Amino acid sequence: MAVPRSGWPVFAVGEEIDMDDVMQKKQAGYGAYIVLGLAAVLLSLWSLGYRGLWASEGRWAEVTREMLQSGDFFHPNINGQPYFDKPLLTYWLVAAASLVTGQLNEWAVRLPSALSLLVAVAITVWLGLKLWSRQVGLTAGWFLLSTYSILFWSRTGVADVENLAVILLAVAWYWAWRDRPNFLSFLVFYLILFIGAQLKGLTAVVVPIAALLPDVVRERRWRSYLSFSHVLALLLGSLCYLAPFFYASMTRPDYQSSGLALVFQENIQRYFDPIDHVEPFYIYFYEVPILLLPWVPLFAGALLAGLPRWRQLDSQTRWLIKAVAMIFLFFSASGSRRSYYILPIVPFIALWLAVYVGNAGGCGALSSQAIGRLLRWLQQLLIYLLALLELASPLLLPLVAEKTGFVVPAGLPLATLLTGTATLGVLLLDWRRPDWLARLTGTPAGIGGLLVAVSIILGGYFCWQTRPLEIYRTERPFALQLKSRLGDLPPERLVFYEKPEPNVLFYLGLPRPATLIENPEQLRDFMEKSRDEYILVIRRKTMESLVATLPQLAGLQPGLAEESFAWQKPSKKLIAYHFGGQ
Repeated sequence: MAVPRSGWPVFAVGEEIDMDDVMQKKQAGYGAYIVLGLAAVLLSLWSLGYRGLWASEGRWAEVTREMLQSGDFFHPNINGQPYFDKPLLTYWLVAAASLVTGQLNEWAVRLPSALSLLVAVAITVWLGLKLWSRQVGLTAGWFLLSTYSILFWSRTGVADVENLAVILLAVAWYWAWRDRPNFLSFLVFYLILFIGAQLKGLTAVVVPIAALLPDVVRERRWRSYLSFSHVLALLLGSLCYLAPFFYASMTRPDYQSSGLALVFQENIQRYFDPIDHVEPFYIYFYEVPILLLPWVPLFAGALLAGLPRWRQLDSQTRWLIKAVAMIFLFFSASGSRRSYYILPIVPFIALWLAVYVGNAGGCGALSSQAIGRLLRWLQQLLIYLLALLELASPLLLPLVAEKTGFVVPAGLPLATLLTGTATLGVLLLDWRRPDWLARLTGTPAGIGGLLVAVSIILGGYFCWQTRPLEIYRTERPFALQLKSRLGDLPPERLVFYEKPEPNVLFYLGLPRPATLIENPEQLRDFMEKSRDEYILVIRRKTMESLVATLPQLAGLQPGLAEESFAWQKPSKKLIAYHFGGQ
């Protein structure tokens, strides 16, 4: 009996078939997929809604809240002001998630990202299985799941992992239908691209095409795409993308924002002539390794094993490396660069790592040489050090507290201790029985234990250790206290200076927009003319700078202040002043 690339048994003519052996192999195969699936569900959903909203999550939350409140799902607003910086589908997914959770809360805001991680892992496994082997697919899925950046963004209520999942889906569809080009395959491909572009932007269109271009060019495969059905499919996909923007512009002539204009500004103009986020062209040379943590030593090994032996690699592996290069060049060529923009490169590198550690595709030739062994040893050392750091955290945290003033919250030492113990236990088990975890996870011997250990470390951090730390995140408690102080006052009596904070607005749940004041002159006029009771919300550092131009603010004590701790910068905290009332 032989085992083909797919991992399923094939029998020679006349060979005696042991059906018990066949069933055991199938069950073992299914078991590895089930273990990976359960790990993905736990890491993506456990404690997902516990943290308060932070950073840009509030934009998705507040836009969706105002959509649900108004019933208008085509004209996004924040505090009643147009906010079409992001496409519509990303908000619709949050609204749909709120039907699952029963309310629009932190769970609903983050659920689309978490489910997108499950989709991304599944597609990564499928690509590995389709192009190389079952082992490569499962190993790539574990690498993706155990990468810090992917897990971080999948538990954050923004559209980055949704965008990544759509890019992977488009690439997978191409490989599924590459040799059967017809109208249906073209149409579905472009629907994936253009509907995906309604999540975060046109990167969902460009990145899959850039990644697939090397294979399309190879052997002049592009000639099979020169057809009327291809052009028609492209046209229909484009219309699906444009339709929501056209509908939005036709139904609200008074809406003072154009979705298509912002598409041009945020996707095309920003690429060639950025207005912000201008970083040096080489930023991704160090940001990509950061995104790959903790798998940087193995990635160095994959680079050294693959590039010098280019002609020895199979066609699929050469395509994969070219795809990684094309994605890297596309984002590096952009004038606007941020670390997480290039997040879609991570699944492709996860596949590359899986090919390398599995000695597949001609990519593992270096693994038996000194440099390959050294890099694998460094990778093992790094993970052992992470486990020991977790284990020693109850002893180290008091030292950190002494140096910084940080007060260790109850529950954190126990969480770190148990996480470190579990991680070290897995590593020791893998050392004594290296084949056991490899069979359980469907990954190569010597790698399964590392993948499970890192998953435990990341799960312990994101799903457990961050819970005690939540008491030091103060924006949600401030917003809820402000909501109580506002009481029966009309929303217009709540005044934000410079800009309203979307996270605060979400927790306030105002039925109408609050008042916004944008400069000192407007604030002076408002304060001089207002005879009604109102609450002014402002950042502490802004208040300190306003005293020079508005001396009447000097000496005023806020009625409500966002709590600040010794290791934090109080200047960034929000404060509120209550005028005209008790």
